Amino acid sequence: MLAGAATALLAGLTLIVSYVIVRNGMYEDLRRSLREDAATLASVYALGEGSAGGSLSGPTGGVVLQVYGPGAQLLAASRSEWETPQAAIPPEVVIGAGLVPTPWSGRLLGRPVEAALAPFAVGVVAVIADPSYIQDTLRSLSRTLLLVAAVLVVLSLLVGYLVAAASLRPVTLLARRVSRLDPDRLEPLEYDGPRDEVARLAETVNELLRRLAQARAAQRTFLAETSHELRTPLTSLRGFLDRAARLAGPAAAEDLGDARRVTGTMARLVEDLLLLSRGELVREINPHLVDLLQDVARPVAAEFPGVRVEGGAPRLVLGDPVRLRQLVRNLLANAVRAATGPAGVAVRVGADDPRTAVLEVEDDGPGIPPEMQERIFEKFYKGAGGGSGLGLAIARQVAKHHDGTLTVESRPGRTVFTLRLPVVQEEEEELEARA
Repeated sequence: MLAGAATALLAGLTLIVSYVIVRNGMYEDLRRSLREDAATLASVYALGEGSAGGSLSGPTGGVVLQVYGPGAQLLAASRSEWETPQAAIPPEVVIGAGLVPTPWSGRLLGRPVEAALAPFAVGVVAVIADPSYIQDTLRSLSRTLLLVAAVLVVLSLLVGYLVAAASLRPVTLLARRVSRLDPDRLEPLEYDGPRDEVARLAETVNELLRRLAQARAAQRTFLAETSHELRTPLTSLRGFLDRAARLAGPAAAEDLGDARRVTGTMARLVEDLLLLSRGELVREINPHLVDLLQDVARPVAAEFPGVRVEGGAPRLVLGDPVRLRQLVRNLLANAVRAATGPAGVAVRVGADDPRTAVLEVEDDGPGIPPEMQERIFEKFYKGAGGGSGLGLAIARQVAKHHDGTLTVESRPGRTVFTLRLPVVQEEEEELEARA
């Protein structure tokens, strides 16, 4: 767009400059011819070698000739209509021309004219030309220049587009490859083009990707090692608090209970960090044949009083039961915190189609704003419900490692987290045989 505007502007400026140059050149040529004709006629009359009529056919070249007397009065003209007072050049101009040759531009007989005046022994001779042919020529030239400029603009845009497309093709290819990257797959970009600016850009991006990959690896290692190191003292602390609660009297029981709850919260946070780091460092899962209803939904729901379990036929998936229970546990923990109405929290197991198992966790809480519905799955993002900001990130990571998806739909009074997992091949074949 900018290139087209610049091309059009340049073409317009070129048109204007060309027009001005040609116009000035044509007027200058006409005035020079008039000056030469006037000087030639003045010399002829000064020598007495001819008359006005005889001189007209030679040096004037078809222009109009006028002769003025010493008092600036019009004496004669080469054409009768130019002998009238309306065709006379202003006296002050004629008087000035009696001293020195003078060019003049003005209007005579209702049309613009160009004239050159030259003195001779007994008066002034004037050679007059109609410059309208110059305007006709300029109009024709303008149309030609406009046509040429339009063609040049179109050609410039076409050539500019082709050149820009060819120049930007490596950048477009590089951008497409960058768009396919994600935080879990920071692979170097391949570039096999010439050693130009795009190659330097690719090298800079690859260096940045290398540093980001190193930083993420260091972060994962730190989370894994720190979480692992924190588990032992927290486990010991929980054991000491349990023993102290058994040995202490009723006066200290409440304080010890609070301390045990705080320790439990810290332990769950450490477990979440450990699971998150392990999920990023270890991609493999420990596969088992898992019934989502009996092996996952019911035992996890039993940990949360008041949670309803709804389901039909068993849905078998191939997955890690420990991680799948952790996924559902994280969803239920968030749902229980958000639930406010009598509907409470429900877990449903079903299917969208014969090849997909579906587990839904629904609550009747205030809902999640649309702009936050994707952000809640980011690590350490805390919504209005509180929490560590890790539960949903871990849940989506577990779903991804099981070739599944975890999505959310929410409005005030109803929020549903939906887990979709592929069923095992044996179940697919059985369902196809039944059909």
